[in-house]
Amino acid sequence: MRKGKKMGRLIAVTIFLSFMTFIIPKSGLSQQKYPENPITIIFGWGPGGQLDIFTRILGNAASKILGQPIVVEYKPGAHGLIAAHTILRSKPDGYTLGIGNSTQFLIASNMQKVDFDPMNDPTWIMTFLHYDLGLCVRSDSPWKTWEEFKAYAKQNPGKVTYSCAAVGGAQHLAMETIARKEGIKWVLIPFPSGNGPVIALLGGHVEATIQGPADVIPHIQAGKLRFLLSFNKGRWPIAPDAPYLGELGYDNTFSYCGVYGPKGLPESIRTKLEYAFHEAMKDQVFVDAGHKSQLTIVYVGGNEITKMIKERFPKYKKLVEDMGLVEK
Repeated sequence: MRKGKKMGRLIAVTIFLSFMTFIIPKSGLSQQKYPENPITIIFGWGPGGQLDIFTRILGNAASKILGQPIVVEYKPGAHGLIAAHTILRSKPDGYTLGIGNSTQFLIASNMQKVDFDPMNDPTWIMTFLHYDLGLCVRSDSPWKTWEEFKAYAKQNPGKVTYSCAAVGGAQHLAMETIARKEGIKWVLIPFPSGNGPVIALLGGHVEATIQGPADVIPHIQAGKLRFLLSFNKGRWPIAPDAPYLGELGYDNTFSYCGVYGPKGLPESIRTKLEYAFHEAMKDQVFVDAGHKSQLTIVYVGGNEITKMIKERFPKYKKLVEDMGLVEK
C-alpha cells in the first residue's frame, strides 16, 4: 500500500515537472544563459575620440565579467542618430547595444524628424561619464572674471563670438540659455571637431570657447587660457575661484553618456548588463583613463537615467524650437 502511494507521488511529481518545463517560455530559459554570443556596441561617432576610448575600455572590462567579447562597431553621422536608428530597430536580445548621450536624445532628436520615440524606445542600462564643460578666454584678454565677461557681452551685443563643437550641442544650448536669461546677444562660431574651437580661441579668431577638460586644461596649465565658468554641478579644481552655473542661478548642463539597448529588452538581461558595466567602471584601466582625461566618471542606473531624460525632454524640445533649430 505504501509502495503504491510512493509510486503515485513520484508519478505526480514527474508529470508536474514535465508540465512546468512545457509551459516555461523558451525566452526565459535563454535569458538565464545570456550571453552565449559576442555582444556588439554600436558607436554613433567616428573612432579615436575620448568617448570612443572610454567605450572600448569599458567594453573590454565588461567582457571579462560577461564571459563574451564586446565588439565596437562605428556608424557615425547625424549627431549619433544613424546609430540610434540601427540600435532601436534591432532585436531586443541583448546582443546589440549602443552608446548614447543626452544630446543625442534630448537635442538632436528634436532638431530633425526621427523614426523612433527618443523618450520611450531606448532601454537605458546605465551611464558611465558626464561631459564637463567650461568657458575660457585667452589669458591676455581684458576679462578676469565671468562677471566682467558677461557685462561686456551685455554692453556690446553681437560683438562677442564664442566657439564650440557643432550647432545644437550641449555647449551651444547652454550658452544660449544664459544669453536668453541675461539679455545677451553673442555669436556662435561652430567647429566639427573638439580641438577646432580651442585653436580658434588661441589664434584670436573668437573671444571665448566652451569645451571639455581635455581640450582646455593643458592650455590653462600653460598659462594661455583663463577659466571663467563651469557648466557642471561644481567648480573645477584647476580654477577653484571660478563659479559654476548652479550657484549663479542657471541650470547646470545635462550631458551624460551611457549604454542603452532597444525597447523590449528583458529586465533580466538589462539588469545583468547594468551590473557588468557598473563593475567594469571599477577596472583600473578605466579608472586611470578617467583621471588622465579629467572627466567626471559617474554611474547612474538605467531606471534613474530614463526618468531624468523624460523629465527634461519637454524643456529641451521647447528650447530647440525657440532657437529655430528644427529642420524644416
